[in-house]
This record gives sequence, structure tokens and C-alpha cells, in this order.
Amino acid sequence: MKSIAAIAFALLWMASAKAAPQVDAIQCDPQGSQMELNTCAALRLSAADDELNATWREVLAKIGNRPVAIAKLKAAQRLWIQLRDADLEARFPLEKGETERTQYGSIHPMELADAKAAFTRERTRYLRSIWLDDAIH
Repeated sequence: MKSIAAIAFALLWMASAKAAPQVDAIQCDPQGSQMELNTCAALRLSAADDELNATWREVLAKIGNRPVAIAKLKAAQRLWIQLRDADLEARFPLEKGETERTQYGSIHPMELADAKAAFTRERTRYLRSIWLDDAIH
């Protein structure tokens, strides 16, 4: 639970500033401390999430005033979130009584954020390819 709290804290901290300048300011050194690496991963996740949200707004604008299509797409997005989270739980499973810290160590927040960012970027690419990249609807 502490690693989830660390990710949440890092994400809240990042919410007060734009992600890209923060990544540049930190300079995400692969030889940096684990806390720096975790923060950089959280920043990458935030940037991926921002891109997904921007794409989502573009898709909704393209759909326009089609309430059934919007409702169906929102339902699909909610299911994708459930699938993403289930995939992350499968990737980082915990037995009863185990914690992320004891099972995966201090690197877990970085690994979790990077995996979640990868899923998010994949979803963004999918939405763009289906709805925005010269698709006919």
C-alpha cells in the first residue's frame, strides 16, 4: 500500500505543473536514485494520461451529437479501464498478506507506472487509429 501511496503522492505533486517541463527539469537519469526513477515514471504516466485525455476529447468532438455512440464509447472506455487494471494485477500479483513493497521492492512504483503508461499509450493509439486517422464512421 505504501507504494500506491507514493505513486498517488507523486501524481498529485505533478498535477500542479505540466508534465513535460518537469521531466526535463528532473532530467530522468537512469543512474538516479530509485525515488527519482519512480518520480520520472510517474511523470511519464501523467504525460501518457494527458495524451489519452486529449485524444478522448478529439474523439468525442468527432462523434458530435450522437448520444448512443457516445454512451457506447464511454461504456467501452470503462471496460478498458477494468481490463487495464486486471492486467496490471495479473502482472504484479499479490498473495493474501503480501505487500507491493515486500514482493516487488522499491522499484515497484516505477514498474507499475511504466506498465500503466504503456497500456495508456496503446489505448491512445487504438482510439486514434479507429476514430481519428482518416477513419470513416
